[in-house]
Amino acid sequence: MPKKYYRIVSREDAVRRARIFAGLTSEEMAKRIGLSRPMLSSIENGAGTSVKTAHKIADCLGKTVEGLFEVLDTR
Repeated sequence: MPKKYYRIVSREDAVRRARIFAGLTSEEMAKRIGLSRPMLSSIENGAGTSVKTAHKIADCLGKTVEGLFEVLDTR
């Protein structure tokens, strides 16, 4: 498998702010998208995520992936 030279991360706390604005607890949102609450918390705190998970989060919040996440070059 080729090495990835990018990370997909939350854009300046955008995921957490959108979740709170939507009126969801981290536990509720994690259940809706099929993640553990600690994994969602990690993503909200800047851990990288997959394209698939980024789309699940954006869909759950009614936002675009581009609005919630940024792609960082890791080279």
